[in-house]
Amino acid sequence: MAKKTGYIILSCIILAVLTWSFKSENSLPVRVVLPAHGAIESVIRVTGKVINDQTVTLTALVDGQIQLISVQKGDRVKTGQVLAKQDDRKALALFNKAKAEAEREEQKVGESQRKYKRMQKTSRSGGVSDQSVEDTKAEWLVAKARLKVVRAEYQIAKINRDKTNVTAPFAGIITEKTAEVGQWLEAGGQLFTLVAHDGREIEMNVDAGDSASIHLDQAVVMTTDTYPDKEWQETVHWISSSITENEKEAINTFSVRMTLSRDAPDLLLNQQVDARILIDRRDNILKIPFEALVEKRDGVQIAVLEGDKVKFLSIETGIEDFTHVEILKGLSEHTQIILSEGEILIDGQKVHVNLEEQP
Repeated sequence: MAKKTGYIILSCIILAVLTWSFKSENSLPVRVVLPAHGAIESVIRVTGKVINDQTVTLTALVDGQIQLISVQKGDRVKTGQVLAKQDDRKALALFNKAKAEAEREEQKVGESQRKYKRMQKTSRSGGVSDQSVEDTKAEWLVAKARLKVVRAEYQIAKINRDKTNVTAPFAGIITEKTAEVGQWLEAGGQLFTLVAHDGREIEMNVDAGDSASIHLDQAVVMTTDTYPDKEWQETVHWISSSITENEKEAINTFSVRMTLSRDAPDLLLNQQVDARILIDRRDNILKIPFEALVEKRDGVQIAVLEGDKVKFLSIETGIEDFTHVEILKGLSEHTQIILSEGEILIDGQKVHVNLEEQP
């Protein structure tokens, strides 16, 4: 009895081996998937950075040695805030001199005017000649002209004095500091780079081939590695009218700018951000994985399982994302689609589902 049982077991093993061998030689193991229902979005993925066109380089306005620097790189400043001072001793001395001269000339004008009025009054009673009256009037007019010149010199001296102070033209952030206390600078020597608080936006370079898909007011979903759990939406508000050629990378791009709204996290200038520009969206559609598509001479096809054989179907596709493509015609939702996974499939070829590889 035991001997008979052993023969049976051995026969089963042999049969299983022969069956497996037969299938291996005549039937290709494949993995299959069913079409899925759901939404699909066609997007363009690009990276960009936070920019601000309102950026200025602040320089020394006069020759001189730096006496004070009151800010550092990264500091936030207010409009009119003094950022640096140059040696102002000469400018201050010239200002004080011009101020004193202006005050002196104002006194001369007042004295000559009073003298002229007295002469006019005396002339009416015959006490002085008409020529004397004219002479005092001329003195008064000369004094007035001289006062205008001195006042102009005073204003110039005041401007030169003020030029020794480097101030912020608008509120912003110091992004560069290129000078130190004690350094001698000629007029035009660089001190700081200032970027405004307001006016920040996001700039990205998009492949020129996608130019027809980008339009103003288009929704853009933003993310950044700095805030991995944060996702927010911006809007396209400017599109470049020209293409930029990158000969090194052999690509053509155009610039697109997006808003930087209050919904955005606290981003720094030049910080990198990632964008998904929404091109199209379809809800409740039939879609299949990209890897199921097979390029044929007469168009796109898919390999499906019909019984235990491969059958190729021509299909019509719609929009696509990075993993799936929309199916418009040529496929039902219950069709088993074969994933070739690098294998060359032939119409009518025998296959069997590899259960161990199924998801």
